[in-house]
Amino acid sequence: MIGSVEKPGNFFVNRRVHLLEMLAMAGGPNREAGTRLLIARTGSSSNCKESNDAPDSDKVDVVGFKIRDIQEGKETFWMQPGDVVTVLDADIVYMYGNVNRQGSIKIREPITLTQAIVSAEGLKSAANKDKIRILRQRPGGVDREELIYDLNQIDKGKVKDPYLEPNDIVAVSEDKAKSILQGLANSIKSSVPNVIYRVPLP
Repeated sequence: MIGSVEKPGNFFVNRRVHLLEMLAMAGGPNREAGTRLLIARTGSSSNCKESNDAPDSDKVDVVGFKIRDIQEGKETFWMQPGDVVTVLDADIVYMYGNVNRQGSIKIREPITLTQAIVSAEGLKSAANKDKIRILRQRPGGVDREELIYDLNQIDKGKVKDPYLEPNDIVAVSEDKAKSILQGLANSIKSSVPNVIYRVPLP
């Protein structure tokens, strides 16, 4: 558990644990916490000696929740070995590909696609402006839908500049969504080396 919680760190448990319990173990969100948390699920349990799950290095999920929905029981999410939970101190969107500054952008007010690109210091010369993708998490699941926009049409005022949602991934790249999510998950994991939640299932 990392980010804006009272007691960040590694947690090793010997039973199935709900996300709400994990949040409680970390002392809950601190004063700097925003409204959301993010879970990187790599599917790796190679360091979990008691786990019966076989590692699946190809499986990568990045899923976000509103903290309040978890606290109020509106969302149910069970932890698995290798999960990395980040409590964000602000809402975040991610920039990937042919932008001058890849990575996360903190947002505390609504932001449009073109504003996010400006925040990423603009596009590289190799960028394809007519196929900018937004990977957006579907409500109630870990799957993401792919929305495609033409910046040329937006610049001309023919298409409305769309507002981004928390945890959107803006991909200025032809890379497959799976590769993009893998890179995002690896980025989160690199913040906490060797964080493994040992959660043997009954």
